[in-house]
Amino acid sequence: MSTAGIKWRVIRDDPLSGARNMSLDHALALTPRPREGVLRLYTWASPTVSFGRNEPAKEHYDRAAGANKGIGFVRRPTGGRAVLHDMEATYSVVLPDRMYGGPRGIYKKVNEGLASGLAELGAEVSVAVGGVALSPDAGPCFRVPAPGEVMAQGRKLVGSAQVRLGSSVLQHGSIMLAGDQSLLASLGGGVDDTAPPATLVSLIGEIDGDDLAEALTRGLKLALGGDWSDGAYRSGEIAEADWLEKERYTTDEWTWSK
Repeated sequence: MSTAGIKWRVIRDDPLSGARNMSLDHALALTPRPREGVLRLYTWASPTVSFGRNEPAKEHYDRAAGANKGIGFVRRPTGGRAVLHDMEATYSVVLPDRMYGGPRGIYKKVNEGLASGLAELGAEVSVAVGGVALSPDAGPCFRVPAPGEVMAQGRKLVGSAQVRLGSSVLQHGSIMLAGDQSLLASLGGGVDDTAPPATLVSLIGEIDGDDLAEALTRGLKLALGGDWSDGAYRSGEIAEADWLEKERYTTDEWTWSK
């Protein structure tokens, strides 16, 4: 499918709960319009661990320990492995599944766009050529880079996951601003002797959230093409997100299903 004529809507959200963030990402993918893409940039209202859709969690993570530390849990609609959303920024991209040759092409293009935006800010980044595609039970996301992910100083800087939903592809991911994800180990989520991820603070110092959002948007626009403008949610998307939040993303049946 040609990128000519595709229109992009950019949505920036205030910090939201894990359940609401996942519901909105999912809803955008379930309510597409022809030849439209959506970029959503957001953060989390409180520290939250997100699990990959097929990742074992109920026998590995301690809910009580999380509650004592003020950490919530949610399960993503996408695959991949656990991420602690704290001191990071999150992006999501929704677009037709045939763009750029399909999901693999989309993954490559999106990561190229993220790398371009981060490089504009002065971060020396690259897109991993090698890496290891790990199984869902292999421990936290930032433990090992996967092929195509954004790297800095030999370590993962952006962890991304993807899923096809109907005729759309949803890809979202975590951009590390600071921190080291080590708290996951105290919750039972894997070994604690792995190298910490790269962070933007370590690469370029403190970064304003607006500057980061604008640079990422420019990088993705350059990589993905089309016409870009700021936008908002449509009523149908909000209604779908409300239903998903109530029936799925706030339920133990979903979060602790595996």
